[in-house]
Amino acid sequence: MIAGSSHESRTIRFLLVGAAGALLLLHAVGWVATATVFWEQATLHVPRIQSAIVVGLGLLVVRAAAAPRRNRRLVVVFVLVCTAVAFVALPLPKQFEGEGLMPGGNDTGSSRGQFENRFRVGQGDVLFHSHLGDVVMTALDAAFGRTETSPARAYDTLSRLAGLLFLLELGIAAAWHRWSRQSCRYVGLAIATPLCLLFFGYWDLGYLSMAVGVVPLLALASKRGAVRAHAVALVGGGLQGLHAALHGFGLLGLAGGALAALSRPGDALRRCVRGMTFTSAGVALYLGWVFFYVTLGGLTVEWERQLGYRPLFEPMVFDNKIANPLLSQAGFGEFGLFSALSGVPLLALALLRARRATLVPTILFALPGLIFLVRWWPPSAPFNLDLMLSVFPGMFVACWVLASSHKTSLRAVVVLAGLHVLLWTTVGNGVFSRVDVIP
Repeated sequence: MIAGSSHESRTIRFLLVGAAGALLLLHAVGWVATATVFWEQATLHVPRIQSAIVVGLGLLVVRAAAAPRRNRRLVVVFVLVCTAVAFVALPLPKQFEGEGLMPGGNDTGSSRGQFENRFRVGQGDVLFHSHLGDVVMTALDAAFGRTETSPARAYDTLSRLAGLLFLLELGIAAAWHRWSRQSCRYVGLAIATPLCLLFFGYWDLGYLSMAVGVVPLLALASKRGAVRAHAVALVGGGLQGLHAALHGFGLLGLAGGALAALSRPGDALRRCVRGMTFTSAGVALYLGWVFFYVTLGGLTVEWERQLGYRPLFEPMVFDNKIANPLLSQAGFGEFGLFSALSGVPLLALALLRARRATLVPTILFALPGLIFLVRWWPPSAPFNLDLMLSVFPGMFVACWVLASSHKTSLRAVVVLAGLHVLLWTTVGNGVFSRVDVIP
């Protein structure tokens, strides 16, 4: 679909499907290893009420999508409002079965000194990996008076604001598609994802990277003329770039969106222009803030974070913790866990049900995340939920594909309910908790 001739298009499609199939097979082996570890070591835990709420509301929207347009629109708006109320009224607990749900954020939000050490905008520095998110957190802390309790209030407020942005993007996406059945079912599936739990007052920033409105925009581009398609790519790229500025994991969505934009219908020139439009808008909204930090705020931008990468053959020590190699039962098990929690099983289901026209864009959007998950090794796993649930933006393209029919949407809800059980069982048992090494 990217090359000029039909023969080249078929060849590229074959190679992409083969590569995606090989990657998904690797992920599936990880799921089997994960299931083996859980069967031997874990005790099943019932999800908290927050999971029941988002899955129940998501199922309600999926079922209502079969109703006439006016009725399903009312149900979608009603569910979006109810979800927003739940975000505020039912905050997540700080602990579950004696395990901390947000260890890094809890330390930072409970200590004035640690907060100022983490968010240094007031000292003239901004950390690049979440530069806009840091600025927003610092502004919220200032608005609450820079007291001993203001960091906690800033974290709570940021989580709810991110949840409102998430719901706003969903509402606009449904309206863009004129409240079509697919767009309404997409709203329901997105609300039912474990990611939504982070908007119940989670204390960290990783979830800010997830842009739920980008996939519906790219889907809209395939139904419009050339000018509107490029306009949609511009808006979608800007939205993804904004989320990447809030947290750097948004770069995975930016890369996937650029690849998917290249695969849309049209000749090679139009595809390239559309892909460049998406990319340039994304990069501008991702890096453009740096100009204002330096020129208006007098800030210094610093790079401090180091990503953990999983070894392949031999254990290694990273951040004073033992990293098991991928080619081991423990390594494959934790890789499979991260893969499952981030939503890769949804992608596998979507590719089995995808129409030929949507197969390549779906694969391209998900490909950066699929590759990244193979090597990514988070030192705080499995308790850094903000990263574990935000590392795979391909989950949204899977939700869009599965929302194309009522039957596949119901299957997706079942898978999502299972992921909620997996999440709470993981945290409750502390499965794959890191082992510290004394320096």
